[in-house]
Amino acid sequence: NMNRRHLISIGAATITGFGLFAGATIAQPSADIGAVKAAHLGFLAAVSARDSKAIEAVWANKPYVVNIGPRSKTASVGFVDAVSSYWPRTFSRFSAIKVTAPSVAQIRTDGKLGWVVGKEAIVGKTTSGRRVKFEVFVTNLFEKESGRWLLVSHHAQRVPK
Repeated sequence: NMNRRHLISIGAATITGFGLFAGATIAQPSADIGAVKAAHLGFLAAVSARDSKAIEAVWANKPYVVNIGPRSKTASVGFVDAVSSYWPRTFSRFSAIKVTAPSVAQIRTDGKLGWVVGKEAIVGKTTSGRRVKFEVFVTNLFEKESGRWLLVSHHAQRVPK
C-alpha cells in the first residue's frame, strides 16, 4: 500500500511537472502569434499599396525564399526572382488592388517559424480598366530573424468557381 501511494505521488508530481514545463514552452510561441499576424497583415498592406519597397521589407532577403502567386506557372525562388522581380511585374498589371483576409484558418508558430493559412479576397482593376475580383487559398511562412518575422514562402492558389 505504501509503494502504491508513493508511485501515485510520483506520477502526480511528474504529470504536474510536465504540465508546468509544457505551459512554459507554449507561452513563448503563443506570444509570437500576434507578431506573426502583424507580419502577415503588413504583407497584405504592402500588396494593397502596390509598394515594392514595402514588399521587400517584409520578405527575408535569402536565396531560399519562394513565391507562388495565383497566376504562377512555376515557383519563383530566391529574393531576386521571388520578390524584387515578381512583385513589380505583378503591380504593373494593376492600377488598383486590395487584398483582405476574410478568413484565417490557422496562425501557428514554433518560435522560429510561423505560418498563416486561410483565404484572401482580391479586388482590383487592371491597367486596361477591367475589374477583377477573386479569392485565393493562401499559405504564408515566416521566419524569425533578429526578432522580426519575415516572409520566406508565399503560396496563393485561386479558389475554384
